[in-house]
Amino acid sequence: MAAAIRAHVSGGRSSVVFGVPIGSPSIDPAAVEFAGRAPELDCVRAALAAATVEAAERRAAAIGVGADRVLITAAELNEEAYLRALCEHHGITFEPLDDMPRAYCPLDDERLVESAAAGMLPLAIGDELFLVVAPRGGAVRRILQLIEQNPARAPRFRFTSAERLNRFVMHHGGEAVAARAAGLLNRTWPQYSAAPRGWRTKIVSMALVVLPALAAAIAAPAIAALAVEVTLAAVFVAWVALRLIGAFVAPALPDASFRLPDDALPVYTVIAALYREASSVDGLLAAIERLDYPGIMAQTPQAGMMKTA
Repeated sequence: MAAAIRAHVSGGRSSVVFGVPIGSPSIDPAAVEFAGRAPELDCVRAALAAATVEAAERRAAAIGVGADRVLITAAELNEEAYLRALCEHHGITFEPLDDMPRAYCPLDDERLVESAAAGMLPLAIGDELFLVVAPRGGAVRRILQLIEQNPARAPRFRFTSAERLNRFVMHHGGEAVAARAAGLLNRTWPQYSAAPRGWRTKIVSMALVVLPALAAAIAAPAIAALAVEVTLAAVFVAWVALRLIGAFVAPALPDASFRLPDDALPVYTVIAALYREASSVDGLLAAIERLDYPGIMAQTPQAGMMKTA
């Protein structure tokens, strides 16, 4: 298995996202203590350099994720190879999901889409219920703790990779994914959406403007033409006045002395999507490191790990 781990080292990088609690027993990573030896690395510890393992454990304790996520994000481990080694080491089933029928998943299409974001998929096979987990954050360590507390829980968990889970969701819930991507913003926050409004509303609005104008043009064409000319002239004069005002009025400069403390600043997520762009990674990371914002490198790999990957 050590050879398999080494053979599957990949140049890809994945984002670190915390899992969500699923009830009792919870696999919420917030309930996990990340300091000290990382039990999630016991399955691959012999295949990795001691310095790499120690660096991953320190990084995991610093940012509050599992050491497995640190190594996978830094491209020291391939996610699927790691999960297969983990399952073999602890006697847990690896679920490839390739031939899994849709009927085995009790979720409707909307909840199925959410399962990909959560990294958890329930399966009802026969009379038994299983939880397939594509681990995020500290989920591996939390599951191992639950199994250590009660070994009877082990058969209820299955691991899979995020790629396999996403492929299953897209295969069986692709239409729901497309509908959500295209219309969820418009349905939830229409004021923020650029989606076109309903055609009935547009027709009514246009009729309220066009019909009176058409009636006026038929009843008094000369007056209607004069009204149009006056309206256009007024718009032109207003536009010129606005440009003149903008040219002579100095903009208000922000108060450079006012600065929010770091803990009062909003949290942003910066997503840098890369696909077959290895040549641009170094420049991109250098640009991100130059951003003057607290915690900007909190969820990115250590520079040393990046150089050795």
